[in-house]
Amino acid sequence: MKAILWVGIVVVSVLVAATVTIAINEQQAEAAEMSRRFTAQTTAMSDTDPVPGHSAHQLVLAVPPREDGQIWSGTVTWTSSIPVDVVVLHAYDPSMEIDERGEPLTAPSPFSDGVIAITLVHPDSGSVVPSGTLSFTGSALAFHTIDGTPFTITYTVDALAKKLNQ
Repeated sequence: MKAILWVGIVVVSVLVAATVTIAINEQQAEAAEMSRRFTAQTTAMSDTDPVPGHSAHQLVLAVPPREDGQIWSGTVTWTSSIPVDVVVLHAYDPSMEIDERGEPLTAPSPFSDGVIAITLVHPDSGSVVPSGTLSFTGSALAFHTIDGTPFTITYTVDALAKKLNQ
């Protein structure tokens, strides 16, 4: 009788341990997926652009910069109080020797000690309402005005972090 009781206790202990292990693995997988996906819907008011030399501009950072060597790839849809530019930031290698072809728009990174390349898109929605939808790929995403006009924006973004092939 004692042997059967001990076998039962051992079986229950193994089942409990297996269930706990499965639950922990599921939580870890969910946390890993959450760090790879950025999904947000928000309304924000612009503030001073933090990029050095751009303090006369206004900016809303919509998708935060990645600091793990991965990039965001996704879609954003927005409506704003005035027409805005969409800014996609990219890591840039300043050690590259630049020749007569020139270099892209760059600035010191406000997020790290490096340099960023800046894609500036001025979308035309074809509507009287300043709004749009855009696919993007880069290190971060923001909305921006060069002339410094403050703005309010509502946006929805869904992005997935991807590893670079390099």
